[in-house]
Amino acid sequence: MYGNGTVTLSVPLGKYSIEGSLYSADPAGGAVSYAADLFSVPNIEVSDRDQTFTVDGTTATDLSVKIKGEKRPLENGQVTTFVVRDPGTAGGYSSFAGIGNLLNLADTRQGAIPSAGATTGALRLETALARREPLVQLEVTGPGHVTIPLKSSVNAKRFEGTKHTELVDLGAGTEQDFAAADVKGKTVLVSVADVTKADDQATRAAAAGAVAMIVAPADPGPSGSGVPAGQTIPVAHATYDNAATLKGLLAKHKVRIALKGILESGYTYNPHFTDDRIPADLAKTVDVKEFAKVTNTFHSDGARRLGAEYMNVWGPLQVTTGSVGQPLYQGTTRDDYFLAGTGVTYQPSVSANFNSSTWQMNGQRATYLTPGKSYTRSWFDAPMRLSQYEFGPCVFCRADVWQKLPGSNGADNDPTHTLSGLTGTWSYYLNGKPITGFGQLAQEKADYRYVLDQKLTTDVPGVTLGRQMRTEWNFSQAAPTTMAIKDCDTAFIPTPKVCESMPMILLDYDLPLNVLNQARAGLPYTFTVDAGRPKGWTGSTAMAGAKVSVSYDDGATWKEAKVLRKDNNSFQALLRHPKLADTNGYVTLKTEAWDAGGSRTTQTITRAYALK
Repeated sequence: MYGNGTVTLSVPLGKYSIEGSLYSADPAGGAVSYAADLFSVPNIEVSDRDQTFTVDGTTATDLSVKIKGEKRPLENGQVTTFVVRDPGTAGGYSSFAGIGNLLNLADTRQGAIPSAGATTGALRLETALARREPLVQLEVTGPGHVTIPLKSSVNAKRFEGTKHTELVDLGAGTEQDFAAADVKGKTVLVSVADVTKADDQATRAAAAGAVAMIVAPADPGPSGSGVPAGQTIPVAHATYDNAATLKGLLAKHKVRIALKGILESGYTYNPHFTDDRIPADLAKTVDVKEFAKVTNTFHSDGARRLGAEYMNVWGPLQVTTGSVGQPLYQGTTRDDYFLAGTGVTYQPSVSANFNSSTWQMNGQRATYLTPGKSYTRSWFDAPMRLSQYEFGPCVFCRADVWQKLPGSNGADNDPTHTLSGLTGTWSYYLNGKPITGFGQLAQEKADYRYVLDQKLTTDVPGVTLGRQMRTEWNFSQAAPTTMAIKDCDTAFIPTPKVCESMPMILLDYDLPLNVLNQARAGLPYTFTVDAGRPKGWTGSTAMAGAKVSVSYDDGATWKEAKVLRKDNNSFQALLRHPKLADTNGYVTLKTEAWDAGGSRTTQTITRAYALK
């Protein structure tokens, strides 16, 4: 049931529960919703008598989280809230209603309407509310000292450092307002009817030489954010009340401000809470000592880019969850704190572009057991390569009824990450001749060549590295005769009688690159190549040799690197990059590794990393 009006349903007699969400418009008619609230009527027994149940939106309370012991400034970030009805056991049937918002982008209140507990089954409120370092902060430095919280638009120009400027009130920010004032080198405050549409004012402010603009609602009501991409000055958003405070100061004095900006939040907190009903008070407090820390480095391709991150969170009994895409400026490092020892599960994913999920890196679910423990993780750490992750017992394996090959997902330096967006085309050869499928594999020992071509077929702004890969595996193998891989006969359908791993060589890399996936041009460079075996392999992992070549013109010409052995299956490549002007700005990487049994893998990654 959606919208307003009346809905009539005919249902069998019995016990029922109604869950839903209620959205309240801004009383002043603004573009931003005043509130979004969940509700539950958990104990309804449809019988042979009339009954009335009321959901009273005026009793709703707002979600809030205090991080006890954290002295640094915080703002609300992504929030997701689910009211759930289920049997109360993990993994069972679940019925739910949920809402999510980015509270760092709008002042919409998010909360819920108190409910009774469930007399049958279980009723839970599952809430995840992130707290994060604000991107923009304003402090009045004279007269007096007043701190004004601000919100940042998705597409607003980000800046790093502090701008000390004079603040000027330009009313609605019309052409006449700008013509009548000198705003060069100053920050302008404008008040508009629709805070999501301040495009013209931002353009005028930049043309007049202002260093920044602050947008506020012209009438009492919630604030929001929204300016188009391409603005040349920072734009931030203030509430109606805070703008009124600034205007009161401006009516009496010249006002000096310090406008502090950062490229990306340097720290976030990700607490999750479970209540056995919708409580009368949704204010929560959690101590900093209850969190584990993950230092995340978000790599980018030669220049910083605006992407998105998604954080799915599950309580211990929660089956379904969701996420809202939080803008993420990549080419940065951040400390993320997760509640530990509570059974809460987190799963992050990161997209390279805020408006596209094509080039998206997905992580695995993680549950943090020990408060105070620290971890490090990286995202889009070049070079992109074929994903070797497999949930089943083997990656490359052959049975009597099928052969198992990896998908066309990519990966980065974290073996548990999978990158979507690449399309893969397989080619197969038996004793040098093309074959088309499993039915053409030889029973006797034969020579095979498998080729996987992977490409990013849809352009994604900000993605320049790892868009094309070609991997070629050469090996010899006869049909399997044993069940050599544990659990192979239970993990896949149809069930095989015999299953053996293919003698493939898989390549991995450890390249010392900066956060923009760059190496220095004109200097010596050393990196590591690891030649491993796929999951399920039980034979020798030793390699007979390796060869590494690099190209600075996307593979038109090649230069061989010096290769030194590190151990049985690892090698060190040594080379000297030419001057940047003698390259196209990128390094294409071709790597070969072989063993004593005749298996050889050659992998070419076009534009594996960038030069600077």
